[in-house]
Amino acid sequence: MFGSWFGGKKSSPNGSTQSLDARSELQDLEDALRAAELILNDDVDGAEDSLSVRNSAFHLLGRAVVMFIRATLGFEQDIMRQAADRLNEAENKAYSDQQRAKNSAQSSDTYHSEIYEPGTEFVLCQAMAQLMCAVVGVLNESLTESIKGFYKLRKAYFALDAVLKMEVKFMQSRRAGVINSSSSTLSNKEAKVSVEPVKVSEDLSNLNIAGPGSGPVSSSTSAAELINHDEGSDIFKNEIDVFVHSGASFCYGVLLLLISMVPPAFSRLLSIVGFHGDKDRALRLLWQASKFHNLPGAIAALTLLGYYNAFVRYCDIMPDAIPGKDGDIQGYPQERLEALLTRMRTRFPKSQLWLLEESRMKGANHRLDLALEILCTKEHSPLKQVEALKIFEKSLNAMYLHRYQECAEAFVECADLNSWSRSLYYYIAGACHISLYRELAATDPEKAEEHADTAVKLLHKAPQFAGTKKFMARQLPFDIFVVRKIAKWEARAKEWNVRFVDAVGVDPIEEMIFLWNGHSRMTQAQLQESLDRMSWSESDANKTWSREGTEEKGIYQLLRAAVLRSMRRHEEAKEIIRTSIFTLDRSVFKGRHKDDWVYPVAYFEMAANLWMERPTYIAQHGGPAPGSSKVEDAANSEREKVQECKDYLQKAARWESYEQEARFGLKVTAALEAVAKWESQHSTSVE
Repeated sequence: MFGSWFGGKKSSPNGSTQSLDARSELQDLEDALRAAELILNDDVDGAEDSLSVRNSAFHLLGRAVVMFIRATLGFEQDIMRQAADRLNEAENKAYSDQQRAKNSAQSSDTYHSEIYEPGTEFVLCQAMAQLMCAVVGVLNESLTESIKGFYKLRKAYFALDAVLKMEVKFMQSRRAGVINSSSSTLSNKEAKVSVEPVKVSEDLSNLNIAGPGSGPVSSSTSAAELINHDEGSDIFKNEIDVFVHSGASFCYGVLLLLISMVPPAFSRLLSIVGFHGDKDRALRLLWQASKFHNLPGAIAALTLLGYYNAFVRYCDIMPDAIPGKDGDIQGYPQERLEALLTRMRTRFPKSQLWLLEESRMKGANHRLDLALEILCTKEHSPLKQVEALKIFEKSLNAMYLHRYQECAEAFVECADLNSWSRSLYYYIAGACHISLYRELAATDPEKAEEHADTAVKLLHKAPQFAGTKKFMARQLPFDIFVVRKIAKWEARAKEWNVRFVDAVGVDPIEEMIFLWNGHSRMTQAQLQESLDRMSWSESDANKTWSREGTEEKGIYQLLRAAVLRSMRRHEEAKEIIRTSIFTLDRSVFKGRHKDDWVYPVAYFEMAANLWMERPTYIAQHGGPAPGSSKVEDAANSEREKVQECKDYLQKAARWESYEQEARFGLKVTAALEAVAKWESQHSTSVE
């Protein structure tokens, strides 16, 4: 059934006509999973050594996973190439073993699952390898490899979909057996199965398993027809079944999640793959996988923590939480995430990776001070990619807290540890010294000059590293941003006959905080500090403000409006955007060295204000809920604001290509999905 879907070799050095022994296979699986998990406890060498002892499909996949984690944490091309080689080897070995399992299906020595067809565990191994290959391919600097990656994605999708259909079929048969348990037509074996209880947890009650590019597998599929049990359930007769279920749930979940997050700019690439993402289903599958005490469960947990603490907190317009339901997956299920993180830290006490996630969670919940403190530890991860991530997160937190010296030092350290975006690291470090120069210019001119000299060195160093890394054969957006900004300041310095440091415009650190959505992590006091520091631009201390053009002042006003929105001062924020940006012609932001992202991003900012002004949002974020006498007015207000929000989002989505399109495209995609979900829920409630 599966053979034609994969590109595995028909013959392999590892191939054999010998049947697979169930006991050996189970031993290989358990040994490989146990060894691969070591990397999640920062024991990289132990993982590599243990996985190198044997040469089963599971061990080869484990070695590939180790290298894949290295590759995706660090984005380094040489590591990615090694990961791709290992993944191809694992895929071919899994294909060979799947064929052997299929040919040995009638043998009494092989494992026979009640849920899955013979060899499904190896089909899953192939799909996992293909999925990881796809990620590596898309991150590759070659467009050809990126396109190949999308085809791998498609193969993995079909395979995983087939595995989940087996689960649906099994649960339908099992449920039918329960319903008809009194029927005399049931065999003794069926009767035994029929009396077993079917446990279905609430958080997965709406999960449907859909086929590629279509609706549900079966119109009669219900919650009772889905495998929704935990590891100790009597439904799992063997660790192989546990591996297949948790692995398929994780892989299919992460695949659907990634596709659902693709920004509009990349939508054309999805035509190659031929299917759509489904965030609801993706998150439910990932939560299901995270129940299991194995490698897929741990990586599912890591994915969930990363999604909620990084992506959800990066986006300003997300679906509403379901009141009173901690299991809600579209809001921010804080208690559930904290419990998940606690479980993972207990399970992997030596890992700095989970410490990083704890820091991200603190930051996501407006505790930037604690987030930074957690990362200022003397313990280091032996995995340099994890250490680089820690320093990068530390750098961002220091930036959000306006700790300029600490931020600058940390970003320079990032440049030493990771080669992915050195131009950006040096740019932010230099911008920190610009802020220190401005801060000390009046009170300590000598110290201010030292910071000015350091700023110039770092900022002129930044462009030297731009263009050294590419994503899908395209230059990184922030590399383009850095080169353009520095060229802009150099041109202004020449035109105005001033020093380079005095030609820098609106606070570049506040601009960077905005681009990284740092305002969403700040307290009211920290937001006020951003406003205060930003106000330097139009103060007497700034001798070049009168020379600034409409474009630079537009950037300033957009940044002010963004901070005011985070402070929940929506009317002020909207008025600034209306009068300071929307009154301008779009041509103001076009041309050499210009910040062409301001206008489309202003549309998004207006949409975010409107979304946050809705009565539902206010009630869910600590404000008073609408009184019963005003329910109808509140409902009308909400509908109007959602429609206006949608109009602005569509304008942002349809905007021509601009510099920060990929970055803000993620926000626009998530926002449009949230609006569509709101419309669906409210149209259903009206009916």
